[in-house]
Amino acid sequence: MDELTLVERLRSEIPEDLDVAAAERRWRDRALAAATATGTATGTATGTATGTATGTPAPARGRRTRRPLLLSGVAAAACAAVGATVVATYRQAEPPPPPAAVAALLDQAADRAGTDPVPRPDQFVYQDTIELRRVMGKGRWYKDRNQSWVSVDGSRTGLVRLKNWIRPAPDEGVPPDGDDVLTPCGQVPPIDRPYLGDVPSDPDALLRLLATDGDGTRAERQWEAATDLIDRPAPPAVRAALFRAIARISGVRLAGDSVDAVGRHGVAVTRTRDGVREELVFDPVTHRYLGTRNIVTRSSDQLGKRGSTLFASALVRTEIVDKVPKPVPGAEVSNC
Repeated sequence: MDELTLVERLRSEIPEDLDVAAAERRWRDRALAAATATGTATGTATGTATGTATGTPAPARGRRTRRPLLLSGVAAAACAAVGATVVATYRQAEPPPPPAAVAALLDQAADRAGTDPVPRPDQFVYQDTIELRRVMGKGRWYKDRNQSWVSVDGSRTGLVRLKNWIRPAPDEGVPPDGDDVLTPCGQVPPIDRPYLGDVPSDPDALLRLLATDGDGTRAERQWEAATDLIDRPAPPAVRAALFRAIARISGVRLAGDSVDAVGRHGVAVTRTRDGVREELVFDPVTHRYLGTRNIVTRSSDQLGKRGSTLFASALVRTEIVDKVPKPVPGAEVSNC
């Protein structure tokens, strides 16, 4: 891991609303007191031959003076003590409070999601999703439409239908057009099912579940799992809990403007990792979840230029239905 990646990860773990201004003021006061005490003691010991603090003109008010690179031992000790206090205060906050703007947005999104209709166990949830994906190393995009019919209780056969608008080359790893029949779920764990009907609807319990698998720090595991779940259909209470859980993941931020795969603008909850900012886009008025976008934050040969988009999605329609369309001939069959 290079130094830029390490600094980026460390910064993403610091809550945006952590107030270090008071700590900085205390550091300055202690450093000034230490410097004054040192200067007074030196002046008293050497007399007027070396000059005293009272004979040195003070800098003009409001002017910024360049700090010396090295501090006196007393000032350094004061700085270390204040720094330890700030770190201890941050570590004691378990979990740290979310930035107020993020919490407010996701609370509104949770309230909005909580009003959605609840499907019956024997029904299906239909979702229509558009995705844009950049083909790495090829300099071009492909766009697809993903339609899914998911069994609510997992006991019925579902369907996923994929349609590419841009025909991919064989070496680009793009799934082919066609239907994928989803067999009944059986003993599949609740978090792995297409419909999240049995996932905890308590944000704290959901956060613990999100951290159980994956790589990286606890916050990175939670974020990765949450961004995987956010596009799956779920009961209103579970979706509301997911939004509130995301607000408590360390390192989340708020972006004032983002855009989904079909061009709808919104505000985004974001988290940055390994040179990519992942965005969850919400309508600024209705607070409905719109889709996702991944943006390069640090230029590289692998990812491309800073500010370029790697991926975007848009959830354009969700509906509760009673039946599933008949799959096309030769459809693939996969587990729930």
